[in-house]
Amino acid sequence: MSRRFHYGPWLAVAVLALSGFLVWKYYPRQAPAELVVPGPEPVATVEQAPPPVQHPIGQVPVLPEDAPAEPLPALADSDGAALAALSELLGEDAGAFLRSEFLVQRLVATIDNLPRARMTPQAYVARPVAGRLAVAGADGRHWLDEANFTRYQAHVRLLEAVEPRALVSVYVRFYPLFQQAYRELGVPDRQFNDRLVEVLDHLIAAPELRGPVELVPAEGKPRWQFADPRMEAASLGHKLMWRIGPDNAARVKARLRTLRALLAGEDPQG
Repeated sequence: MSRRFHYGPWLAVAVLALSGFLVWKYYPRQAPAELVVPGPEPVATVEQAPPPVQHPIGQVPVLPEDAPAEPLPALADSDGAALAALSELLGEDAGAFLRSEFLVQRLVATIDNLPRARMTPQAYVARPVAGRLAVAGADGRHWLDEANFTRYQAHVRLLEAVEPRALVSVYVRFYPLFQQAYRELGVPDRQFNDRLVEVLDHLIAAPELRGPVELVPAEGKPRWQFADPRMEAASLGHKLMWRIGPDNAARVKARLRTLRALLAGEDPQG
């Protein structure tokens, strides 16, 4: 599935969920011989029904196939096929900006974690953006330099160059791999397409920045962070929309709205 997908169109993009269980050993005490201690009443377990599917993948509009589609590879063997399909769709080597190993799994993990505040660095699907963060200083304070926004322009142009229906058609064709990777994150009862629409809604809803953005050195770490605690506590997706700059963010949101409509089975023009 991943063969056609890439963090750019979704900006995304997927963290590995960790789950832990504590096992407690209970040793019953010895009761007096003449005393009978009744045990607890058995508790009936009620299975929760899986949440209803909000956006069935079968209702997503796709382009007609010119030729019979090749069988999907196994998820574990899908890196080469996914990278090749994505490169064909984008018209350039997708490996230049995506981590090609475990591509589908990383893409799903990145997308799933964009509404969260942090994720495991190993799960990121995107390679670091070239160049260093541009920071301007004045009167002992530091600000996000507008020159930094140009670092993302190539990615924005790439997103705009991909025909939305072609991208969505590739997504639908490889959807079984996306769904399998989502299940392997520990979400067995939900459809990945529902999660993807949620994430797109989250990115589109990112507040617009007005005025300069102040930065401060992160305590104990060689990086900058937002001076406003509310901004620093925001999700990865919202921070990304702020880092790319308001003009780039507006262009990205416009394309995400089109993709969101298609993935929800709606008319993008409606």
